[in-house]
Amino acid sequence: MDFRTLLAAVLGVGLGLFFLAFPAAVVRIQTAGRRPSGRGGEYGDDAVAGKWRRLVQAVGVALVAAGLYFGASVF
Repeated sequence: MDFRTLLAAVLGVGLGLFFLAFPAAVVRIQTAGRRPSGRGGEYGDDAVAGKWRRLVQAVGVALVAAGLYFGASVF
C-alpha cells in the first residue's frame, strides 16, 4: 500500500466535498483582500455569483472523482 497515493485519495475526496458543501466560502477565500468591483449593491450584501459557485462545485466533483480513482488504485 502506497502511503502517498492513499493520502492523495483522502485529500482529494475531502477537499472535493468541502468545495461541494461550501462553494461560496471557497470563492470568498479566493477573493479575500481584493477590492470589490461593483459598489452598487445593498449594504451588507455578500452574494456570490451563481456562475462562480457552479464552477467551484464542478471542481469539487472533479476532485472527488480523482480522489476515488486514487483510492481505488491503492486497493
